[in-house]
Amino acid sequence: RSSPPIIKSSNDSSPDTARPNDNSEFISEHHVDPVRAVFPWRHSPAPLPRLLKGTAEYHSQGGYVGPNMPPLNKWIRGALYWNAASMLNIPSYKILLFRRWEEELAADFSWAFQMAVAGLLSNTYRVPIESILSPSMLGDIDGGEDADAKETDERKDTETDTSKQFAVNFEHTVAPPPHPTDITEDAPQPDDDYDDESAPDLEYMLQKQLRTLYKTAHEHTRHNLQIHLQTQPLSAEIVSMFLIPFITRERVEATPALRHSLRNVWVHLEEKEEKLGRRLGLGEAIGEIASELETLAKKQADSQGCVESTIIAQVAIRCHEIFKVTDVELDQVVQGDPLARINDVTHLVRFEMVISASISGGPSTIGSWQITDIDDLLDGNVWYM
Repeated sequence: RSSPPIIKSSNDSSPDTARPNDNSEFISEHHVDPVRAVFPWRHSPAPLPRLLKGTAEYHSQGGYVGPNMPPLNKWIRGALYWNAASMLNIPSYKILLFRRWEEELAADFSWAFQMAVAGLLSNTYRVPIESILSPSMLGDIDGGEDADAKETDERKDTETDTSKQFAVNFEHTVAPPPHPTDITEDAPQPDDDYDDESAPDLEYMLQKQLRTLYKTAHEHTRHNLQIHLQTQPLSAEIVSMFLIPFITRERVEATPALRHSLRNVWVHLEEKEEKLGRRLGLGEAIGEIASELETLAKKQADSQGCVESTIIAQVAIRCHEIFKVTDVELDQVVQGDPLARINDVTHLVRFEMVISASISGGPSTIGSWQITDIDDLLDGNVWYM
């Protein structure tokens, strides 16, 4: 895969009804400080600076690959992409000759993003997910027509034309959680889990640090907020995909020393060159890397000779979106577009999946994708370097 992702720059325009990317009066949040934001969300016509070649961030923040990685050239990125796809049990000929598998995977990522955002809003602010998701998205949860079909039809009839344009519709005034001194027996505890049986499993879809980011932002809110977020994905494209061999987030959390496993491979190469007094040739370097990774695989393999690895994918999801946060007490817009217009934005969503494979070869056992970061709010939520 050598073609770069479709990333719009600030001078691009859109033929759609959304506002073009030259909206100079728009509050353009190139970087959102997750510590200070009342609602951690990046809503900007401009892409993340690290996705634009020539910017300082492209070189310092890993370019298309992401934080804690060098901005690899397209040939290396293509090799990493091919390797990750093959670990998803996609045949080599499909990887090289066809794109349907890639389009289907990108569409699945887009669907997961919508569900996760709706679930996050529902869980954080204790709002039923039926009032957030569009009827078509609710149908995906229900699996088609069911006992609630009539209720869904009634909702369709009462929706405004604007809301029908969006998969996710959230426009609510949310109050800060009660202070511990204000809690009574009748009031819900601030740390109680909101249980909406119809909502997707948030723990399954969103990594813990990302869920905590939104929960913490809500807990530190001091004023009533009017949050208006409506988003409708239009397209999705995989920006990068690569394999982290033989380690997983869970294993690194249990054994922090494993975080340095990949770095240790490069340290070994440097030590080998220093011992020889010369640079290693390409074949020699590949051989040394393979030997180190084989040693790591054997150390991490279970009693059946299987070892877990992690696949990381970054996906650019282009959306039509309305976003505005108003501090009700101050009567002031504190985030987003003050006029609540439909803007053309692209979110960079980071997914990861754990796979298992035998060290002797054979197909992988595929896990489930989980969102670990959105628009670098957690600087990639990197755990392997």
